[in-house]
Amino acid sequence: MSENSITRRSARRSAAALGLAVATIAAAVASASATASAAAAGTATAPAGPVRSAVHVSTLPNGDRVTVRGSGAHASTTVTTPDGRSAPAVQMAVGGHAYVIPASVIGSGQAYDPAAYDTAAPAAARPAAVTPHYPLSILEIDGIGLDGGASAQATTFLFNTDDLKRYAAPIPLKAGVARVAVPSGNYCAVTVFATPGPANGIITEHVVTRTDLAVTAPGTTTLTADERTATALVGAVTPRPATADGDLETIDRTDAAGASGQVMTGGSGATWMTPQPAARVGALAFRVLDFGAAGPAGPDPYRYDLSFPPSDHIDANQTYRPDLSRIQTSHNVFATDAANPAHQAGWVIGASGPDGGGGMIYIVPTPGRLTDYIGVSTDDVFWAADYVPVENAPNQDSELDFEDLGIYRGPGQTWRTWGHGPLTPQVGQYTNGMACNACVDPVTDLMDFGVTEFTDSDPNSAAHDNGPGYTATFSVYRDGVQVASQSGWPHTELPGTTAQPGTYRMVYDADTTGSGLPMSQSTKTHTDITFRYTPGSAQQPTLPADDFCYASNFVNMQCEILPALSLNYQLSTDGSNTSHLPVQLLDLGVGHQSYQGQGSHAAITGATVSVSYDAGKTWVPATVAPTGGGHYLAAWPNSAPKGSTPWLKVTATDAIGGSISQTVANAYSIG
Repeated sequence: MSENSITRRSARRSAAALGLAVATIAAAVASASATASAAAAGTATAPAGPVRSAVHVSTLPNGDRVTVRGSGAHASTTVTTPDGRSAPAVQMAVGGHAYVIPASVIGSGQAYDPAAYDTAAPAAARPAAVTPHYPLSILEIDGIGLDGGASAQATTFLFNTDDLKRYAAPIPLKAGVARVAVPSGNYCAVTVFATPGPANGIITEHVVTRTDLAVTAPGTTTLTADERTATALVGAVTPRPATADGDLETIDRTDAAGASGQVMTGGSGATWMTPQPAARVGALAFRVLDFGAAGPAGPDPYRYDLSFPPSDHIDANQTYRPDLSRIQTSHNVFATDAANPAHQAGWVIGASGPDGGGGMIYIVPTPGRLTDYIGVSTDDVFWAADYVPVENAPNQDSELDFEDLGIYRGPGQTWRTWGHGPLTPQVGQYTNGMACNACVDPVTDLMDFGVTEFTDSDPNSAAHDNGPGYTATFSVYRDGVQVASQSGWPHTELPGTTAQPGTYRMVYDADTTGSGLPMSQSTKTHTDITFRYTPGSAQQPTLPADDFCYASNFVNMQCEILPALSLNYQLSTDGSNTSHLPVQLLDLGVGHQSYQGQGSHAAITGATVSVSYDAGKTWVPATVAPTGGGHYLAAWPNSAPKGSTPWLKVTATDAIGGSISQTVANAYSIG
């Protein structure tokens, strides 16, 4: 097998390479909020209830938008321009602050207020002034550009390595110089020079790190940050020919007391690093967290996404070789709605580890496919993937975002399809670590009830649409009496009920027709799930340790999985969820909510399928035959004009009194 050494990048990079994603930024936001609440109350804090794993969008002062997908340790942040293009950003997470500063802001050379780019708290909550409690010294930062002159296109991210609480903040250079009063002591400085290139959105970064710097009084300490010292180009060697299209590097700086702060750099342009030794005060961990490279255009599209082990210094050789014995070959097939006018989607791939997390997003054609070679060098890296098949417009809130936490499963090959419909709400059957939709914890005396808003044909998929115009209602009944009802998110929690056996019913109605999404399929769903809860029942096994439970405040102590039924649709349709068959076939899977194989295994006792060609006014039963293991083969004629979108209705029952009924409007298209 030949090798292709990637050491240089094209000056004009495809616009398919998009953005940055950093798990630590979202974590810092959550940490800052919890810390502020605890300080106000004078007590420790714990999560008050379920936190939605969805999409949150906010706008930065320059107009770029920050999108946070997911929650907790596996949340990620991407930055886009107002017209929807990638906006590479430098991000700093430290002490409850989460700075997200677009490289275009740094590269403009114009003055800006870093505090306005702190996404951890609103501007009104930031203190107007800081009262120093340490002797102060003057630090002057002189930025030298590639031409040897003063460079204003830089920002220094400064950490006090004696104690991060004394000082840690971004410092923009003005006319190539910055002067700040800081507590005397030891520091680490990471100066990022950002240079816009000829290609739209492509920015080259030179990252000049000074591992140790002593700032002393009296007088002024001068730090010279010379862009020309960043001589190590981040690159990698791949088995198949590929061209680099993105990278993320983390510089994690630990102070003498063991607290850490982080800067993440990189993006869709070339990244050059200044070699540096190991730290004398505290510790430094440098890591190429995600190096992405795309193969040449052709009928067999592929790419590489690789992570490499951390180092206590920044080496002069930044060309890496992946461990070929630890690469997973991930085969992905992308489906989309027949009405999607763009025929393109977003593929998000990212990694997280103990020293930080992040990833990148790329535009892929859909329907289409992609082989992603995912590589790890150490076991402390966690890979996740997202697929965004449709969105209503660039930089709008409404989108479908399918996620697969833990897409890396080890060396070998995996296959999966994304966005293959119908897209339906389910409690789910997950083999990867997930949040339990319906669980009970006798220790906290809490019961959680919920469904995932959208699932596709793959059991590990989960998607959300929280944009304007998307409407939904969720209700819970106990022994025929409504005990909870709400609009929007299909998740609620009931206290003080775990000692009471009862029959529970969850009803969820969702409608995407007002969301602005280009969707003609799966536009409305009605889901009705009934199950029997019995304290201590063998049909309610304990949640595996790799999953987490809202009722246990995001950890897993004694959570039990409730025996709610879930459906899986394997519909014979193409990549635009369109059927060209005279007789439609459906492999229907019926089972119970499960996590890594744990869940009720009560027998499935029956299923029915009906089809409507007139928007639910009349229904025609399909022919249904059991095929074993909770699967049923259903068949019905596609006896409607081309372009029609039939509705489906499915029911199923189990041997312990559980049932499910689901109606899907416009489940697929007839072609």
